[in-house]
Amino acid sequence: MSKPKTRTLKALRALVAKEVPYVDIKPYSHNIIGIVLMEIAGRFGKPEANKAITDFSLTKLGWRKV
Repeated sequence: MSKPKTRTLKALRALVAKEVPYVDIKPYSHNIIGIVLMEIAGRFGKPEANKAITDFSLTKLGWRKV
């Protein structure tokens, strides 16, 4: 059995950027962003997750910094 591939910070941020325009339009975009932010926080630290929230204006969409 092979190991699951880990995504880079750049790839995780790209995934957030891809889903932001679809929040409240596509059914799971909000969930995907939340999961990706948790992964960023867990692997790269809370400051990096907070930076993503700021960079993608996620506070306007309901997320808050920790």
